[in-house]
Amino acid sequence: GGGGGGGGGGVEEGWQRGAVAGPPAGEIRQYAPGAAEASLRRTGQSARHDAFFSSHALRQESARRRAAAYAQPPEQSGPLATATVEGYHSFVPLDVPDASRRSRTPSFLCKATSSVDGEAYSLRRLDGPPVPPEPLAAALAWRSLRHPSLVALVDAFTATGPAADGRVGRATYFVHELFPAAISLERAYFGTPGSAGNPGTPPSMTPTEDGLWDIALPLLSAIHAVHSAGAALRIVDPAHVLFTDPHTVRLSSIGVLDAARPERNLPLPALQSEDLQALGRLLVSVACQNAGAAAPTSLRRSLSFVHASYSADLSRLLMLLLSPPEAAHASVHDAVALVSGRLMTRLAQGAGYADALRTELSKEQENGRLLRLVLKLGLATSRPSLPANESYGDHPDRYLLRLFQDLLYGSSDEEGRPLISFAQAVHALNKLDLGHDGRALLTGREDGAMVLVSYHELKQVLERSFGEIAAAAEQ
Repeated sequence: GGGGGGGGGGVEEGWQRGAVAGPPAGEIRQYAPGAAEASLRRTGQSARHDAFFSSHALRQESARRRAAAYAQPPEQSGPLATATVEGYHSFVPLDVPDASRRSRTPSFLCKATSSVDGEAYSLRRLDGPPVPPEPLAAALAWRSLRHPSLVALVDAFTATGPAADGRVGRATYFVHELFPAAISLERAYFGTPGSAGNPGTPPSMTPTEDGLWDIALPLLSAIHAVHSAGAALRIVDPAHVLFTDPHTVRLSSIGVLDAARPERNLPLPALQSEDLQALGRLLVSVACQNAGAAAPTSLRRSLSFVHASYSADLSRLLMLLLSPPEAAHASVHDAVALVSGRLMTRLAQGAGYADALRTELSKEQENGRLLRLVLKLGLATSRPSLPANESYGDHPDRYLLRLFQDLLYGSSDEEGRPLISFAQAVHALNKLDLGHDGRALLTGREDGAMVLVSYHELKQVLERSFGEIAAAAEQ
């Protein structure tokens, strides 16, 4: 899942418990948009298929996310099963046991459905007394900040609802976007710890130079946007970095610490410097694939390993991010300038991926147009009568449309074998939708009648027939 406060990796594990796992390890290799664009292209017969329909990779990803969004636990009872909190209902727990205790922000995370728009969201209930109005208002300010590398805050409020143990009481809730089947960086690179009755899971990814940049650049872009807006994130750690799909890295839980821990009233420059240091520690931990690699006692040895194993560019970035605030006064603008060349490459890759997605969208727009036409054709020919017209189905207009359906679906060769040609059917439907002047030879399967009619005339017949049905429906 995606969204609200720190669950220590519980979000994605909760999805597994809901019968839908995150992406298989083999699918989580390269998060750069360049790889994303390449994944949309196929060759041979598959390429001919993808010329008319969405690419196989895109359909698989969409299907996986839909399945995860609507996943439900096998059984659910108690207050949570019937609860409604500020218009949110159908709660599905996402946290794993003990995740709340491992989090910097003890809380309970659920998927919930909004009664306003019917969409699923990530709903986090903070443990403890409700947050006072002033820090809650500070957290709500995050709603205005949108960035592709941030899980957006939708709302925050105080209401009465059930906790993880079923007890009902007043608490503060945070609503974030939901990204079904997301996987945290913590789980991807470090696995999950075992406990009684739970052996844990091993890491599913191995650090590489490209993989580190695919994490560093989006997060640096998000930090740059937040710092430029006069704020600080405070949640840059492996548990809150989500791979929301095979090509996107996002920071989750924005705004939660502003409400849950307002007592850290440090100057803004100090908080922003902590963000940069946190990003540096995160990258060191991933590079070494060791959650404790950035601890003060291990940092020098870990940096030596990074210098020896990765590029000089990465080493320079880490040295800047981890420099003491009092020594260098480095800002996010300095870090962005240092990696500007790589950012330009990523910008070009992102633009290429956006172009590829627009091409995929145009194919679906065309398919949607043809689907509406086929639905109108089916509605116009399937009714034998209407309330005000008992002989509706016997009219010559409907006879012509049924003959056209035979042309689309009933073609056979000389030996009577079915002819299946998507291209021919799409070509004929396009001509019908345009009202083309070209003519079609229609043949009746039962009476052998042959009719030569233009697509323009057929379109007029279809519009008249559908108009009669629409008028009857409104009476």
